[in-house]
Amino acid sequence: RAVPAARRPVVKFCHKQSGLAGDISVDNRLALLNTRFLRLCAEADERVRPLVYAVRLWAKQQGLAGNPAGGGPLLNNYALTLLVLFFLQTRSPPVLPTVARLRDLAGDEDRAVVGGWDCSFPRDAAALEPSTNAESPCTLLAEFFRAFEDFDFAARVISLREGRALPLPPAAAPEAEEGLKLGPLNLQDPFELSHNVAANVNEKTAARFGRCCRDAAKYCRSLQYRRKSSKGRAWGLTRLFQP
Repeated sequence: RAVPAARRPVVKFCHKQSGLAGDISVDNRLALLNTRFLRLCAEADERVRPLVYAVRLWAKQQGLAGNPAGGGPLLNNYALTLLVLFFLQTRSPPVLPTVARLRDLAGDEDRAVVGGWDCSFPRDAAALEPSTNAESPCTLLAEFFRAFEDFDFAARVISLREGRALPLPPAAAPEAEEGLKLGPLNLQDPFELSHNVAANVNEKTAARFGRCCRDAAKYCRSLQYRRKSSKGRAWGLTRLFQP
């Protein structure tokens, strides 16, 4: 099924035997570099991949996740993944380095500029400094919900390049001139700084995301999250991932 009106025109397909869905696009080098960046983050710390999968499953069960190419106002997996990476950048000490730091660590063979955007970062996770953060994946998951339960998404821009939430750019700022589309949830692409990867999300979905994070954070503080139920009820991650 062709989707010519998508930001990057794609042909969507579904493999009937497995049920796996995918997209085909042509000459999209930024997407290739974004994929390599996500792989680098996953290889940098063993907690990244399970935490990303946990948040994506939770969001799907809460009805928060979807595919914006289909026109829906939900978060896609890429946006959710970037939210997790940003959260890991902001831990103390950080689990992941900022994109600006990755650029400093890039060697000559790692330099890449696509469409005027600097996409330089190490291709090998061995070039990164190991994190001294010792928090467990379950602790990080609970802290993820706490970090975003009262986050003012509309008033700030989440920047993985800087590893912090930036104030909204004034009309004369370079970000505004580059065409960053602001909305109820502002999540800047790590490299293509004019791209808000959550631009499709409306105010209702952004508010629901905050409420769901508050509910999840409250549950993660309860005994049911930490201890097995003596009455045979769902507990721990199992209950968190229920619809």
